[in-house]
Amino acid sequence: MNVSELKPHIVFKYFSEICAIPHGSGNTSALARYCIDFAEAHGLEYCIDNAGNVIIFKEGTAGYENSPTVILQGHLDMVCDKTDDCPLDMEKDGLTLCTDGEYIWADGTTLGGDDGIALAYMLTILSSDNIPHPPLEALFTSDEEIGMIGANKLDVSRLKGKRLINIDSEEEGVLIASCAGGVRVKCEIPIKYAECAQMSFCRISVGGLKGGHSGIDINKHRKNAIKLLGRLLEYVSRRCEINICSLSGGGKENSIAKSAEAEISFASDSKARFYEAVNAFITIAKNEFHHTEPDLSVTVTDIESRKLCTEPTSTKRIIFALMQVPDGIQTMSPDIPDMVQTSMNLGTVFTDENNLTMKYLIRSNAAAGKQKSVEKLVSFIEYLDGGLEFTSDYPAWEYRMFSPLRDIMVNTYRELYAQAPEVKSIHAGLECGILASKIQGVDMISFGPDLENVHTPQERMNAESAERCWNYLVKVLEKLK
Repeated sequence: MNVSELKPHIVFKYFSEICAIPHGSGNTSALARYCIDFAEAHGLEYCIDNAGNVIIFKEGTAGYENSPTVILQGHLDMVCDKTDDCPLDMEKDGLTLCTDGEYIWADGTTLGGDDGIALAYMLTILSSDNIPHPPLEALFTSDEEIGMIGANKLDVSRLKGKRLINIDSEEEGVLIASCAGGVRVKCEIPIKYAECAQMSFCRISVGGLKGGHSGIDINKHRKNAIKLLGRLLEYVSRRCEINICSLSGGGKENSIAKSAEAEISFASDSKARFYEAVNAFITIAKNEFHHTEPDLSVTVTDIESRKLCTEPTSTKRIIFALMQVPDGIQTMSPDIPDMVQTSMNLGTVFTDENNLTMKYLIRSNAAAGKQKSVEKLVSFIEYLDGGLEFTSDYPAWEYRMFSPLRDIMVNTYRELYAQAPEVKSIHAGLECGILASKIQGVDMISFGPDLENVHTPQERMNAESAERCWNYLVKVLEKLK
């Protein structure tokens, strides 16, 4: 079955066209151009700012000409990830979409339903002549997934709307009314190398982990491959002297690392002891994580000799850092049951000729929680004589007690489905926090269809949910007179 055969056809036509255009974070200019070409083809006013954000304007339909303007908002970029055997170059190639009629996915890659479905909804409404709606400002922001760069740099001078519907949530029947703030941190710890002599060399790889979104999935007890690799190296180093030639893991600060590897040197006469330690750790890890990470794999491959490896002090420093640096849930919310309040995600690690580099995304639904985590990380890195760089610091979107937009969306959902939606806060970053700080007095809500395993090659979108959310959005716009 072809994705464009799914209903509503026009929505999935646009979704397919979006997926055919490479649009990973930092590579959204072609998709922005597509949106501009769309606006010109439909005779709609538009603008694009220096950050690559696109706004398309459409007047209200008959009877809605003087209604308050509504901003529809989604982001242009997607997280690009793929399976090891996928041949696509996601910088240049479009996605290969698949569907069985129930779900939609991309063959071997992330789907980009986050946030391609939002763009498809917005383009469909903008192209329609028979959907009642107030004046619209369709906001397509750039580079959300790498620190909400587009929203941070957004020129809001052309925006007049004070009601904003963000279409960047992943659970149907849930309306998001607040979200976490966050900050990205680059940590560099100095290391030194020495020449390797009369050593054996191998590559240790940790893989097969589920990974996932560092906000939404952080409470699912998924293992961080970087931390697990650090634990493995610690275990082995207590039983066999090792040094590190190189180390890398993860890939995105906002994704839980699902793979990591290190090139290791050890004395040739201790090879049997080295492999015995590795195999013992594999047994321990598989027994410990057989429920949460059933596909965990640890492989060891002999490699050619390397010229340099870390000196003993630097080896200990790297292992200590990976073992002890904070990661995962820091505190739970005291007000909302079962909700994470503050977390720290070690998303990327690598060594170069001078440093061990670690990249973090810190999230918190409370300003104090974010600050405490920053101070904890600063203290740890400075203890190891390292330095830190902070970027993409964005505020939390705080819950609004009085929200007419939320009331309309709750009542509309109840009217359509004879039950009330869940209204909740999430431990993930939405652009709403930044937009609230830029658009004074804006009333916002976020919603979206069911998406599973976002930011991983196992991502998939429920087709019927996408159709229901489309019908819901159309009905909400009709109510916003």
